Amino acid sequence: MGHTKKLRFAAIAGVGLLVLAGEGVAMAQSGVTAGLALSNVIFTQQVGGIEAEEFSLFVDRESMEDGDLAVSRLKLKEATITDLCMSAPIKLPGLGDRRFQMTVDGPNTKATNLLIGAKDLSGTMTMTNPQIGVDARQLSDDAEPGAFGISMSHLDATDQLIHATSISADSLTAANGKIGVVKEGENAC
Repeated sequence: MGHTKKLRFAAIAGVGLLVLAGEGVAMAQSGVTAGLALSNVIFTQQVGGIEAEEFSLFVDRESMEDGDLAVSRLKLKEATITDLCMSAPIKLPGLGDRRFQMTVDGPNTKATNLLIGAKDLSGTMTMTNPQIGVDARQLSDDAEPGAFGISMSHLDATDQLIHATSISADSLTAANGKIGVVKEGENAC
């Protein structure tokens, strides 16, 4: 019976982390997560591909528990994400270090007005009609005056690795997604 309680606790904690991560969803319309209390967790996203209409990026800061952190704020008006794997480190009383994990196979993640605070990202990007070096105030009213920005009409990205501080969207659909809490080292991403 004790084993069942531990699994139930881990599942509840995992769902709680998902809810905390999703608290920023309502903030997407304003363009930044200002005023949102973040969990101070840097989480990992690995995606096979991102196809997005009206993509912009500007430099910003995220207020974390240990102080401000420089981030790239990624804004995608309409996005389809292929092969999403997201994980975050968590500590569970009595169980120790674990990882929250969400996976969605195939092109089954769709988002509207997706906003990501990215500590760093890597991968291949193909930009259509890029404008590099624009004043970020043209991309968001909440951007710092004079901040650097990039804007494009279409983005096709592959093999992306993103270390994120926050994610929000007006809508986010993850068809056939799987959520779990696993031991460190057993995570898929």
